[in-house]
Amino acid sequence: MDDYTWNKKIRARRRRRKIERVLVLSWLAVALSCAIWYYTSYTKTPSYAVHELLAAVEAADVEDFNRRVDLTAVTTRAYDDLTGDLFKYDTQISTSDRQLFENFYVLIRPQMCQGAVKVINTRVATGEWTLPEEILKGRQLGIDYDLLLERSLIRHTSVTGVKNIEHLGESAVAEINVVEDFSQTPFTLKVTLENFGGISWQVGSRTFELFGETIKFPGLSFTLDDNGWKIVSVDNYKEYLETLAPVLQRDLDKYIDAAAEIVYRYNEIFRAEQNEFIVLQRTGDGERVVSFIKEKIIPTLEERQRELNKVSIPNGARYLANLRHQSTETTIRAWQFYAQGVAENNSVAFETAESVHKQELILDQRIDEIIRNAAVARNLPELP
Repeated sequence: MDDYTWNKKIRARRRRRKIERVLVLSWLAVALSCAIWYYTSYTKTPSYAVHELLAAVEAADVEDFNRRVDLTAVTTRAYDDLTGDLFKYDTQISTSDRQLFENFYVLIRPQMCQGAVKVINTRVATGEWTLPEEILKGRQLGIDYDLLLERSLIRHTSVTGVKNIEHLGESAVAEINVVEDFSQTPFTLKVTLENFGGISWQVGSRTFELFGETIKFPGLSFTLDDNGWKIVSVDNYKEYLETLAPVLQRDLDKYIDAAAEIVYRYNEIFRAEQNEFIVLQRTGDGERVVSFIKEKIIPTLEERQRELNKVSIPNGARYLANLRHQSTETTIRAWQFYAQGVAENNSVAFETAESVHKQELILDQRIDEIIRNAAVARNLPELP
């Protein structure tokens, strides 16, 4: 190979290396610019906060979830939307009693919202909906907390995507697509976000040692607050409740009507058995009492549930149907423990029967309240 050809190849190789270096440097510059934009700009946007919130739920990351949403603010606003007209159309309540109930709901709002925060955080962490164990469990506040959660729709509302996010200075509005699981009704929730980022400062002092003397100088330290954007309210939550109410109510009415004859017929049977049981109790014949429970009361409960199981259950009535099934199982357990107590003269079995019976009463009261509210809802005035 002559010198000319050799030098030509060398120059071509050098040009190729220069081009490769330029391309690599350009790629690095783009990657660095994207990284800088991501960490200094995008991570400080409401869009990032919303998507990170959804990711935190998927990852069961409660700490990050709470960085993205102010649960106290959200639940307080939602609680007012949920309970604002709870007794508005109930004609069986006097005006004074209605006002009393409404004031009571306002009075217990902090405890109810604290319970909601705990319920939501537990759901994010474990994937389970569980009631608080403290004051809100059962009816200590005069309210069925489980029923209130059911009315809130939170337990059967699923997020399907983010539709749009509008940045409005120090606040933003995000449109989040959801679907109500039972009826498969789609809806777009509008949530407000606020920017909690910024710079905070703290006045302090610095200590120096000079020529063996300790000298203090005043100082001012600055800290970047990186809390970023947080959801602070669901703006159209009341509209969501009002949209779903008639949809779910239609299903509930169908189920209540379909099961009405079964419920009425067996209530008559239960009343007759109750009277017979009272007579047997007075005889003091424990063996006959146990036999009556096992051969009469429990089989009647089982047969009633078998008939209820044959009734078509619309999606919006699943909660009520499940409650009836739980009530039947709980009632049978209570009678079984009571029969054991009679047969063995077992005080522990009697105490267990009483405890299970209390659980049954809570379920039955919940069922009665749903049916009563459904009857009230049927008589709601037509909106113009």
